[in-house]
Amino acid sequence: MRPNACLGILLPDDGPTDYEWYELGQGTVPGEQDLPRIEVGKIPSDGHHEREALTALGAVDRLSPVGRALVREGGAQAVVWACTSGSFIGGLEWARAQSRDLEATLGVPVTSTALAFHEALAALGQRRVDLLSPYPDDVTRQLVAFLHDGGVTVERVRVLDCPYAADSHQADIAEEVRQFCREQQGSKVPLLVPDTAVNTLRLLEALNREACRIVLTANQVSLWAGLKRLAWPELSRHLLADLASGTEMQRRARLFDRLLG
Repeated sequence: MRPNACLGILLPDDGPTDYEWYELGQGTVPGEQDLPRIEVGKIPSDGHHEREALTALGAVDRLSPVGRALVREGGAQAVVWACTSGSFIGGLEWARAQSRDLEATLGVPVTSTALAFHEALAALGQRRVDLLSPYPDDVTRQLVAFLHDGGVTVERVRVLDCPYAADSHQADIAEEVRQFCREQQGSKVPLLVPDTAVNTLRLLEALNREACRIVLTANQVSLWAGLKRLAWPELSRHLLADLASGTEMQRRARLFDRLLG
């Protein structure tokens, strides 16, 4: 493992004090012994799931000062903008430009939660999904369009209509997954659960059992994409089982292609 490796997390500071990102590195999340040091930089936010507020939240000049502190003072060697809505709300090209501009400013690899969902689905070879969205309907529609622009078709959607991140945070996500999958019996496509305000890392095994299929959550894909940018060699099998397997299959496929070539 790389000594002193550090992953920087840009996170909206929108109220709840028990976001699981604050706990990573504190020895309280199962499987985190496989993780590097994680530093969180807080982005001022009122947590409102409204288009104009989310667009302002994701502005590069708002994210950059906190990101620079993560790199210069926290020692972050890669950074993730861990906010799904604040990284898809302007569309796919906006999200790519956001990440690219931050990377140029910070001087380290940068990605975001929204882009990480696309990356994770590509690693798993999946192009069709179901969506359990904590957001209001108009923001959910923007997420569906964002996924579509990256070649992903959303087959079924359930909207929880949470106006603020604090409302998403309080949702019983295990019960919501259970109800969704009860209504959609037989579907085998991955189920996406966006919104980094929703704590899911402790629940991943239970969510997969309830759904009887792959469940990809915002914090799960954010962590996975960040570790990839650190070239972290030990992807946690507890936290990232499906994605770790998908990454390994991709690595073997690339090796096989090189041997053939």
